[in-house]
This record gives sequence, structure tokens and C-alpha cells, in this order.
Amino acid sequence: MSPKAVIRIGRGEDCDVRFDSHRDTRVSSHHAEIRFEGGRYVVVDVGSTNGTFVNGKLVRTHALRSGDKIVFGAQGGPEVRFDVEDTFRTTPRINGAPAFEVPVARRPPPDLFPPSQDAAMLARDAQVKISQARALSGGKSSGQTMFIMADTLKRVEAVTHRKDRKKTAKIVMAIVLLSLAGFGALGFVIWQQKKQIEEILHKKDGLDKQISKIQVAMQIETDPDKLASLEEQLTALTGKAQAAIGELQKKDKSEAEKIEQSGDELDREIRRLLAKFNAQTYVVPPIFKQRLKHHIDATLRRSNTKQVYARKQKYWPMIIKEFSARGLPEEMAYVAWTESQFDPLAESSAGARGMWQFIESRAREFELRIERKRGIDERTDVLKSTHAAARYLANLLAEFGEDSFMLALASYNKGENGMRRVLHKIAQEPGGFRKDKRDFWHLYRLKKLPEETLEYVPQILAAAIVGNNPKKYGLE
Repeated sequence: MSPKAVIRIGRGEDCDVRFDSHRDTRVSSHHAEIRFEGGRYVVVDVGSTNGTFVNGKLVRTHALRSGDKIVFGAQGGPEVRFDVEDTFRTTPRINGAPAFEVPVARRPPPDLFPPSQDAAMLARDAQVKISQARALSGGKSSGQTMFIMADTLKRVEAVTHRKDRKKTAKIVMAIVLLSLAGFGALGFVIWQQKKQIEEILHKKDGLDKQISKIQVAMQIETDPDKLASLEEQLTALTGKAQAAIGELQKKDKSEAEKIEQSGDELDREIRRLLAKFNAQTYVVPPIFKQRLKHHIDATLRRSNTKQVYARKQKYWPMIIKEFSARGLPEEMAYVAWTESQFDPLAESSAGARGMWQFIESRAREFELRIERKRGIDERTDVLKSTHAAARYLANLLAEFGEDSFMLALASYNKGENGMRRVLHKIAQEPGGFRKDKRDFWHLYRLKKLPEETLEYVPQILAAAIVGNNPKKYGLE
């Protein structure tokens, strides 16, 4: 059921009848329209790639009858049957569901209604349809106004010609004036809403500029007290910016979605990963993004990156099985890329060994056998060591909180004892311990983590971005 005089058909998000963008590939984004014109339904091909066919015949514009079969996009494209039910209303149906409804001319004899009254009724009907179409389009242009007006004018001419030919022009003008009055009121509402949206965007833009300045200041600041003060200002500003987005969401969802998807491709990739790690933040510190980009570039410059990716592909199904069993996002498994480049025989100068680089004490803690005299070292056993790594990361989450995936990654490098000392130290600071102080980004901005750990997390995310986009980075 719809007040629209035009039904848009295609794969585009703004279509009224929308086909699946992956399955129905023969259908264009904006393929065709079904219009109600001059008391009949017409299908119009609006410039599709593969054409529109009615009863097997290629058409550009075609008057429809009940029972017609329409194929969108040549042989193999989706086919629909078009039916019209002739009752008190004329309702086209697509795949059995009513698409839109237009009242048919079942009215009393002309003499019972003066032409001027007919005209006024039609004008009000047109205003309602236009307003409804505008509302369904979120306050934006619906693309229906001209069609509704044209159909209304034809209906006015039909009733007035029967009564008094000379009055037609005046009544048509009255229709236009009445409708323009309705458009004026609607236009004012839309203008007011647009102005409010612009004010919200302006406010958010001002907040973002202040946030950017504070982030730069924090990047170069080393004094703990000044850093803490800047962090408080940053928290207050980001809260206001997020409130502005919430306000915008109520006014215009599409505009709010644009803001949420703003930034470059790397920004969007970072947001996707952080969502998996439950580590979303309004703003990623600029230095973090710089280091992440540095590690992506460094990974791609290495001569053995394709070989590393091939090893990753070999072991990945088994790794994912172990990580999924403990509810760990698969991106956490890129620890193995950073630690050993997925090499089961890798060994460090500090004595760490295997794909997950366990030292002996940690390996024994997770029941990996090491018997040098008998030549047994299960740290090099891919399955057993991966099982141990998944258990260890799950334990770190239990230690620091189920939403602290980023801290768990940092702790894999620093060790949970080192991370525990950092958190204990924060608990003794003025204000005591709060959940937000355990946040990875809080520790990162306030430089509470060692330099090696500050680099370790972006290294893992860089490996995940490269490993998840092999075609883009030329690994396949």
C-alpha cells in the first residue's frame, strides 16, 4: 500500500521493489518504473543494462494488463506476474503483494458534485499523496510530485469537460494554487529541518576540530598531570560530539550514517576491526593510525610476505576452529603473524619457540611437553600450541574483562603481570580505579604502556588488514 504514483524497480536502496544485489545481477540499480497514467498502468524501462521484457517482448514503454509477465534483465532475470484487482480500488500486485493503491473513478453522477467541489477534493487528495510520498522519502524529494500533479490535472479535465468546458482552465489553475500552498507549508517544514541539520553538523564540526587539537597536544605531551587534564577535556568533547550524532540520527538517519562511514578506506577498516574487538572509540589517536599505516607498508615491503600468507592459509582453518571454540574473534589469531610469521619452528634469542612463541615456563603452564633429552618440544606442534595459545588469550580476557580484547593482545606481548602492575598503579592515582581507566585507548593516550607494547597492537591490526584483503595487497 503506497500513495506513490510511481513504483521504482531495481537493486538500488531507494527502489520500492528491490531485488537482491548479489543474486539478481541482471537487474540494474534503477531498472524500471510502473506508473499510473491516464487511468492505466504502464511499465517504463528507465535505461536498464539488460532490458525489460513483457510477455517475451523487449519494451521501453508498455501499457500493462492483468496477467502480463514481466522479466527484468533478459533470459535468466527475475520474472513477475502483474495482476490488477478490479474492485472498489485498483491495486497492482507484484508476486502476490499489493504494491500501491489508487482510487478508481466510482463516483456519483456529475450533477451531484459541482466541478469546483470535485476540483477541491482532487487538490486535497493530491496534497495528501505528495506529503505522504515526501514523508516516506525521509523529508527529501520523492520524485513523485510531477506524476501526481499530472494525473490530478488529467482527472480534473475529465470531470470539468463534462460539465463546463470554459471552467477547465480556472479550475486547473485553482488546483495548482491550492497545491502550491500545500507545497509552501511542506517546503517550510523541510527548510526548517534542513537548517536544524546544518546547525548540528556545524556544531559537530567545531567539536571535531577541538578534539583534533587536543589529540595533537596529547601526542607531544609527557607530563602525567597535563595528560590527565587533556584526557578529561577529550572525554567531555567526544561525549558532546556523540550526542550531536545521536541528535542527527533522529533528524536524518542517512546523514548520520554518512558521518559514521566517513574517513578514508583505512579508517573504515580500523572501525571494522575495533568493532570485532569491542574497542570502538569516537576517535582513534592519530599516532596509532600513523603507526598502523607504517606497519602495513613495512609488511608489504618484506620479500617473504607472500610466503607468510601461504603459511597462514595452510594453518588458518585449524586456528579458527580453536579460537572460535573460546569465543575469540579470528583477528586475534594474527598474533601468530606478528610473533613468528606462522612459522612452527621459529625461535627467538630469548628462548621463545614455535608459531605462538611460548617461553618454556608459559608452555608448561598450558601443558605443552618439553623434554630436551628426548627431543620433545610441543611448542613446535601446530595443533597443540594453537590450543594452548587460544586458552592463554581466553585467560587474559578472564583477567582483564570480556570486553578487553585489545588489552589481552597487549598483554600477550607484555605479560599479564606487567599489565596488572599498570592497572594497579592507576588504581592508586587520584580518583581511584574506574572501568573506563582499564580501556586500552585510555592507557594508550596517557602513555601508560611500554613503547614495545604500544607498537605491538598496531602490528597485529596491520597483519589482520593485510591478511584479510589478499587481493587488494597482491597476495593471491
